[in-house]
Amino acid sequence: MAQINEFLNNIDFETMREYCMANGNTVGYAKGDFFDETGRIGKYVGFVKSGYFKYCVLTSKGDYAVTGFSFADECIMDFTQSFIFNKPSKISIIAGCDSEVVQVPMRTLRDFVTQNNPDLIPHMSAVVLEEAYGRYLHLYQESPSDRYYELVEKYPDVMELVTLRDIASYLLVTPTYLSRIRKKSGK
Repeated sequence: MAQINEFLNNIDFETMREYCMANGNTVGYAKGDFFDETGRIGKYVGFVKSGYFKYCVLTSKGDYAVTGFSFADECIMDFTQSFIFNKPSKISIIAGCDSEVVQVPMRTLRDFVTQNNPDLIPHMSAVVLEEAYGRYLHLYQESPSDRYYELVEKYPDVMELVTLRDIASYLLVTPTYLSRIRKKSGK
């Protein structure tokens, strides 16, 4: 599948992937299991072997809103809070279906990266900031329908992997509104 997280194309994760594959454990997560949870410092960094995970924030109503995804062969972690600052996470990372991750302790990988590629973390920070700002602006520039059309055009597999409820949340629309968009588009 094409990468929905475009910033991943601008970061060389190969050193981190090799480290995880050589030193990590494969862990299974059932649908709904937490990889990381809001209010706790993330413990692990990994690479998704199968399935997918959704990055979520709690809304004022106590529901989860989807802000992003990690799919097979992608890195999974709470980068900004736990990895960079060793602070409690502001997000939860939840298995969207039964999934497997090859994971290592976050502290161990952070120490390895700092020693072997000291420029990687500042580079990753800049790339993630640019992506987040771009997504923020995109919400104002494009209508929900336009964002949906762009999503399915770039990532047609996403409709088969991710629930419509999670796609609606990611697009910041209700499932009912997403159904109307889909009906109108025929996709």
